[in-house]
Amino acid sequence: MATMFNSTAQLTLFALIMMRMSGFILMNPVFGRNTIPSRVKAGLIFVLTLMVYSGFTGEAFETASMIEFAFLLVKEFVAGYFIGYVMQLFFFIISFTGYIIDYQMGLSMATVYDPQSNAQMAVSGSVLQTWFMLMFFAVDGHLALMKIMITSAEIVPYGGILITQNIAVRMIEIFLECVEMGIRFSVPMIAAEFFIEVGVGILNKVVPQISIFVINIQMKLIVGLGLLFLMFSPIGDYLNKIMTVMMKSVQGILTFV
Repeated sequence: MATMFNSTAQLTLFALIMMRMSGFILMNPVFGRNTIPSRVKAGLIFVLTLMVYSGFTGEAFETASMIEFAFLLVKEFVAGYFIGYVMQLFFFIISFTGYIIDYQMGLSMATVYDPQSNAQMAVSGSVLQTWFMLMFFAVDGHLALMKIMITSAEIVPYGGILITQNIAVRMIEIFLECVEMGIRFSVPMIAAEFFIEVGVGILNKVVPQISIFVINIQMKLIVGLGLLFLMFSPIGDYLNKIMTVMMKSVQGILTFV
């Protein structure tokens, strides 16, 4: 360790890098999942820190006091936290869409436990989230994400973070964009179930002897599952679009801190 830190400035730099990586990993919905052991997360943080520190070509600096040092550590952690939180918002699209789909199909009471959020999750949302995660790793999204973090100092130098109202405005914009994408994702299912409701209502007026409640539940489920099957390819394309926008937003959020 003595050869690693020849001065207080180098130790300060190492600590700042570690705090940024800690915020990124702990809030990240991929690397910071509750199902991943804490030792694995700590090891990943340490490895990323060593990689960045060993390849860092900038100048290290010393802080004037412990208060300034602590303040810089908090800002670096918050910067990593923002990056992870942006990813959380895009994963929210998946769970939000899954809830709407299950609600339209009459399966809102059928939920599964999500260890990441420590809450119940819609069945469709769980399936879509697993699909999204598999696509994320299949296209090397995890490697692209690590590259963004390792090269983040090129956009925002360590110790040079300024948290202003611009970051809050940008986070709100990303949140609204995610809500819009979630609604667009579920519009086909909402439209299909709406027409089913209209058709069942007309059928009830024409043939009042039919047990309309039994038919309605079965029709919504059958049409919903059939529509999901027919939309298998478009859903994959839309998940890929979400992933692309997510990676651009993660990289772009650094310009606001």
